[in-house]
Amino acid sequence: MIAFLILLSVSIFSGCSVLTYGLLEMRINYENPQWAPPYYSGARYYYLPDLESYYDLSTREFIFLNDGQWCYSYNIPSLYAGYDLNNCFAIVLDVNVFKPWMHHQYYLSHYPRYYYRDYYDHSNIPYVRGFNENSRSAVYWKENERGRARSWDNQNIRENRDFKYSKEDRQQQKNWNNQTDDKEKFNGNSRDAKDRSDSDKKTNTTRSQSTNYYGKIIGNSVKVNKQMRDKSTIRSRSTKTNKSPARSR
Repeated sequence: MIAFLILLSVSIFSGCSVLTYGLLEMRINYENPQWAPPYYSGARYYYLPDLESYYDLSTREFIFLNDGQWCYSYNIPSLYAGYDLNNCFAIVLDVNVFKPWMHHQYYLSHYPRYYYRDYYDHSNIPYVRGFNENSRSAVYWKENERGRARSWDNQNIRENRDFKYSKEDRQQQKNWNNQTDDKEKFNGNSRDAKDRSDSDKKTNTTRSQSTNYYGKIIGNSVKVNKQMRDKSTIRSRSTKTNKSPARSR
């Protein structure tokens, strides 16, 4: 009881930690970079699919492959020196994952480069700036930031492509489907309207198309298995919770 009260008092007076009741675990919150989406409590890593790179909030470093080796840098890879981080699509990774780049194949298959253009932009879900694995839903630009959003249309709906979305994302899609008569809101700009009109003239029938990338269904959260967690944390928890009968007496 005394230990619990001490941990509770620390969580109350510290702006950088959250107490998770039951596990008595301190969740650390990190300083969020200016380019990143709104911070999710406890998140340590972002994945940037366009760069196939990670960002560690604890060290403020980008982690990426170079000649078969993982490199750590305060700057994005030189190959993408002109890339605009302020408008990047970012994945807020599960708070339970540790060193996600050691399981890079999962993130490549779940979030292939530019996948969000099909998954959101051409599926009539506008103003998406990222995805949060913890809430399992899209992260949207704020209303005063919508000028930075990518253009969108309903191409994939017209082509009968089917993706798996969260309940919140489906509702967002439904809301915009109901506004298709308002071209200014629906298309975002006149160029999109013209492109959509030209496409409609060329396509007279509805066709189906696979939505799989690398043999996986895209856009869903990576399941964090035991081997993807911090081993020292797992050992610490088991030491605290798995007491033998002899010691408990």
